[in-house]
Amino acid sequence: MKKITLLASFVSCLFLQVHSQTSFNNTIVNDHTAWATLGIVTCSNCPIWTEYIYFDGDSVFSNNSYKKIFSTEDKLHEKIQYKGLMREQNKKTYFIPVDSMQEYVIYDFSLKKDMSFNYIEPWSGYSVEYYVNKIDSIEINGIQKQRIQLTEQPHSDYTRATWIENVGSLNGLFYPCGVLVPGSTRTLLCYFQNSEVIYKNQEYSKCYYDNDDTLIKTTITDNNYTIFPNPVDDVLNIVCLDNTISRIDFFDVSGQHVYRQSYQEMIDIGHLQKGFYLLKVYDINDKVSAFKIFKK
Repeated sequence: MKKITLLASFVSCLFLQVHSQTSFNNTIVNDHTAWATLGIVTCSNCPIWTEYIYFDGDSVFSNNSYKKIFSTEDKLHEKIQYKGLMREQNKKTYFIPVDSMQEYVIYDFSLKKDMSFNYIEPWSGYSVEYYVNKIDSIEINGIQKQRIQLTEQPHSDYTRATWIENVGSLNGLFYPCGVLVPGSTRTLLCYFQNSEVIYKNQEYSKCYYDNDDTLIKTTITDNNYTIFPNPVDDVLNIVCLDNTISRIDFFDVSGQHVYRQSYQEMIDIGHLQKGFYLLKVYDINDKVSAFKIFKK
C-alpha cells in the first residue's frame, strides 16, 4: 500500500511539473496572466478607455480544451464581460468569440521569415494577408522572448504589427494586427503575470486611462517618425529618420481640414484652437501616416 501511495504521489508530482512546463512554454495562453489595452475612438468627444483582459477557468469545446477569457473596462473591475474561449496548439493561438461557433487563428509563432499569415479578424470578419518581415528576440523582465514583425507587403520597411512571445501583440491581445475597421485604435499598455507588471509600454506612464485623462502619450514613435510633445502648446516637433516627409495636414475632430504645411522639423501650431487633432504625415510617395495630437 505504501508503494502504491508513493507511486501515485510521484505520478501526480510529475503531471504537475509537465503541466506547469507546458503552460510556461505556451506562447500566449498561460495561467495567471492579464493584459491592459488602451482604446481610442476618433469622434467629436474622443473617448478613451482601458480594457483589462484575463483568463479565468477552463472549458471543453469540440474535444479541445480552452481557457475562458474575460474583460472589463472599469477601473475597479466590477463590470465583467465574458469574451470567449482561447487555446493553443503547435505555437498557434485559437480564439472562439462569445456567441460564435467559429474558431480563428489569431497568432502563429511557428511562422518563419518571409512566410505569410492570413489574418481574419474575429469581430468583423475582415481578412488581410500579412508577411513576416523580421524575427528576432527581445528581453522582457530579464528573459529573451521571440519577436515577430509583420508587414502588409513583402520586404516592406513599414511594420504593421509586432508580436512578442507571451505578451502578444503590441496592439493588444485581441488585436494581433490592429483594428481593421477604421474609427478606433488599440495599444497595449501593460502585460501582467501573477498581478506583477512584466511588460510596460514605455510611451505611457500608467496601465489604466479613461476619459478623465488628457495626457495620454507624451512622445509618439513610429518606425520612421518621432513626434513630441503631446499634448503640445505651440511648437510640435516631427523628426523623420529618412527625411522623406513632403507635407503635413491637420484635421479637427469633425474631419475638417484646418492646416497644411510643407515639412519642417518644428511646426508652429499656436494658432490652432485647443482640442484633439488628427495629424497626417505624407512622404514623397504620398504614403500617409496618421497620429492623434492634443493641442493645449
